[in-house]
This record gives sequence, C-alpha cells and structure tokens, in this order.
Amino acid sequence: MTNHDYKVLITTSGTGSRLGSFTKEKNKALVEINGRPSIAYLFDCYPKDVTIVITLGYLGNQVKDFLLSYFPERNFEFAVVDNYEGPGSSLGYSILQAKDYLQCPFIFQACDTIVVDPVSKPDKNWIGGYVTDWSKTDLILNQYRTHTVKNNKIIQLNEKGVSSFDSIHIGLDGICDYQSFWQALESIYNADKFNSSLSEVHVLEKMLKEGVDFEWIPFPIWLDTGNITALENTQKYLKNLN
Repeated sequence: MTNHDYKVLITTSGTGSRLGSFTKEKNKALVEINGRPSIAYLFDCYPKDVTIVITLGYLGNQVKDFLLSYFPERNFEFAVVDNYEGPGSSLGYSILQAKDYLQCPFIFQACDTIVVDPVSKPDKNWIGGYVTDWSKTDLILNQYRTHTVKNNKIIQLNEKGVSSFDSIHIGLDGICDYQSFWQALESIYNADKFNSSLSEVHVLEKMLKEGVDFEWIPFPIWLDTGNITALENTQKYLKNLN
C-alpha cells in the first residue's frame, strides 16, 4: 500500500443504461463533463498517493487504459467483474469482487457521484448525505434513498418515497469496520445471489441493525451523473464553478 492506511473503491463495472446513447460505446465513468471524463472529477477529493481500487466490467479496458495513461502518478488496483449484466449481476456482486483488494478501511464512492468538498478518511464509519433546502430543490426526491439522523449519527436508511428525512443517500461511505462490511455483504449475497438490486445500502442497513455506528457527514453540494437530466445539471454547475 502507500503511506495511507486506507483505500478508495470506485465501481465502474455497470452498463450505465440510464444514460442512454451516452454509454452505447463508452463506459459511464468516461462520459465527458465539459471535456473531462466524469471519473476524473472524483480523484480531486483524494491524495495523489492513496490507492484507488477500480471494478472493471462493461467496456472495462476503456477505463483501465484511460486511467493508466492519464494518471500515471496514481496507484490503481483493478478488480475484474465477470458478471456485470443480466441474472446474478448487481452492484453488491461487483463490490464483492474487490474484497481481496480491500482488507483495510476504505471509502466507497459510486462513479456517478461527484462532491467538491474534502472527503473524510475512514478512520471511523460514516455515511455521506446530501443536504439542501428541500422546498426549493428541483430534484425528484421520491427516487432516492434517504437518511434519518440523530445526534449526527445515522439511525436509519429509508426506502424511496419517505416524506420525512434528513439527507439523501449519495453513494459515498467510509468503511472503518471493513471485516464487518465483508461479512454482511457475503451473508446477504449468499442468501439471494440473483438479487439484482443488491447494493452497498443493504450492507450498511445490516451493519446498522447489528449495532455498528455510522457518523453522518452532510454534503451541501452533490453532483449526480447517473441519468441524463442530472448529467446536464452537473455540466452546468461545474462549468460555472470554473
């Protein structure tokens, strides 16, 4: 490893179907935002010498070749996902393929999540959540999982459509208790290997139920690149930021 005692996991193995024609011949992590592949924005939040683990699946060679060519100063490890589409595929399955590379505290960041604030080290368990003035946002709130928070601790991960909540789940989590994480993920996966909805959220829920504490880290700026409308809004925001 590097002089850091943690790693960062970024999953790029999915097909990015919600982006339509943008991902027909290109991996979703390489869709450009103002001339820069979206995954490049994620690296801005991390030290240059931290190890970044990348899951490779759909058009994975595109991702690997790009990263090795454009970020020669960074240390990458690549976990190949053999099943990234169809029965048995899921985000949870993709994450599981990176287990051997992540026998240490790590940060999970979905490749369609961009934040501009510094990302905390996983020296404790934490879950990142988007906070804003819900009365003024143009987000369709019922399409997101959300958090209930008390005393800066996550006490519940809510299903989509819950009307009362404290923040939106953005797919950015710090995992200090990594052994508990892998035990929980393997248990859930083995119970239903064909659950295509399995994600890191289910693992966090199980850990919470088992008494593992997660601190709440609110992010006032969260840029989603997972669907076409969100991608367009992200392009506008980052263009104005520069």
